[in-house]
Amino acid sequence: MQATLASAGSAPIPALEMLWRARGDGGLEWRAFDNAGHPITSERIPDPPAGEAANNNGGPFAQRVPLGSIWKLFVYLWLIEQRHPAPDYVCTGARSQRKEETYCCGTSQVIGRELALVRSCGLFFEPRRLGISPEAWRAFWETRPGVRDAAPWLADLGAMKPETEVSPASILYALEAAPARAREEAAGILLARLFAASPSGPEATELVRGMGGRLRVKSFSWHRPGQAARRYGGGAGWFTDGRPVWFAGEGSGQQVIARHGARLAKALAETLPPDSGLVTPGCVRVNFFVRYPFELEQPGGKSAREGILQGRFVARFQNGVSIPFTSSGELSFSRLNGRAHIEGRFGLDDYVARVIDREADAKETEAARALSVVIRSYLINEAARQGNCFVIDDSSRRQRVSIHSPSPEARAVAGFTAGLALLGTPVGYHGTTPSENRMAWKDAVSASRSGEAWDTILQKNFPKSNLGAMNDPAGLPCQRFTEAENWLASRAPRWHRTLYQHLPGFNEPAVPPDICLLAHGTPFSEQDRGRIHVRGLRSNEDRITLAHEYLHLGLRHHPSSYDEGLIEHWARKLVVESMP
Repeated sequence: MQATLASAGSAPIPALEMLWRARGDGGLEWRAFDNAGHPITSERIPDPPAGEAANNNGGPFAQRVPLGSIWKLFVYLWLIEQRHPAPDYVCTGARSQRKEETYCCGTSQVIGRELALVRSCGLFFEPRRLGISPEAWRAFWETRPGVRDAAPWLADLGAMKPETEVSPASILYALEAAPARAREEAAGILLARLFAASPSGPEATELVRGMGGRLRVKSFSWHRPGQAARRYGGGAGWFTDGRPVWFAGEGSGQQVIARHGARLAKALAETLPPDSGLVTPGCVRVNFFVRYPFELEQPGGKSAREGILQGRFVARFQNGVSIPFTSSGELSFSRLNGRAHIEGRFGLDDYVARVIDREADAKETEAARALSVVIRSYLINEAARQGNCFVIDDSSRRQRVSIHSPSPEARAVAGFTAGLALLGTPVGYHGTTPSENRMAWKDAVSASRSGEAWDTILQKNFPKSNLGAMNDPAGLPCQRFTEAENWLASRAPRWHRTLYQHLPGFNEPAVPPDICLLAHGTPFSEQDRGRIHVRGLRSNEDRITLAHEYLHLGLRHHPSSYDEGLIEHWARKLVVESMP
């Protein structure tokens, strides 16, 4: 149960402490290290603890630590799960708030919910500003598993402040009390926070290099209880499999991540399975074999029926090649204009793993990790978007996709880089020939075999791109397209009269959408932020595209949002009838 590496009387004050929910027996794993990186304590504590483990003054149940800015994460979770309005915060530049606003925005600028969590803007999450009542807060959290017994402070809205002192173990129980949907949304944003918290320098890269996208934490900084002069910080959040984690040490949260990044990565990576799962939410629709006519058969030669595919099938091509495969409902078969068509619907990391299996070799680990980030980035930049799904062809002109379930090695590679992308420029890859913003797989393998890490391979091949979180609220810039916004504002009221009468499920967006000028890639709408990205407004097709994405926003809560034929029909109808 317990393996203490130094006696309590002689052990120095830890420079780094870590606590996480272990796999297997479900106990808590408690680690402490001194300034030289030597382990002081390594304990597996059963849950709940008993006897000496529960009363150990240096243990995670009795020790008192500041909550720090982790309170903002719990407010964010509450806002998400309760669907509570969260108006943007406007930075005023007032002297009384100037220091706090440095974490938020510049004078006269505004900051929204997601970016406020990334930047740790406390003024945004102030409960009084958001209109959160203590009664509503308590009623919500007290019903969550474990809160009443293990983290009662979480139900007290007055405790949501940095100086609140709690035990590390109770922070883990509080994180476990988060509803799954809210936790998943927060985790996607916290990956961006991890990059924001990491200052420049080689040590700062170690945590991301060793953990990839598998750690989602909110960093915090405060001071040790009763010692205002001693800075104390760290991070708290979840692994991508949903288990909670907390760590802290001397210095600010940024300093702890930079100073102990390699040590954190080594210890935390040990608790994750080799295949940490395909976890990034998302939807990718793949059109298979688009350039090659084929017929689909069941074993024995019987023609397959249209619909969802379950079981074993064989695709027989006109050139004589046959491909047997198995589907568990992720593939569907139809005929379009008399021609056989197979569409796959996958999670984002499932898609990345299938491309790795088709285009590369997942056993070349570091090279494959680098390629997985490029694959994900290419998809984000170049795929079409229909509703909340990316849509792309299985093609050598795009990315070739394996119709077979991903190999364990490819799943592990895709899961390692979950949520990571290259931001700032369009990127691609080729088997043998590199060029600007294009990585050659052959060169990546050579670099991997010579000992280069996956992030170094990316940096060398894409010096103008930045590795970051694909869902970074600040990572997708919006160059406001005023001409398009004015054009839409002049026509939308006319459209609404028709749409409310003839298109069930349509509801105009609560506020007019921001329209952003897209430098490259396929036009799309951000359903969660209510933004539309388009390439221009010069042609009739440009205007139809804008109308198309506007309809996606208006139908976002209705099944019709996934009916591309219906939406395209109405987009063309609206634009043609509204043309002067």
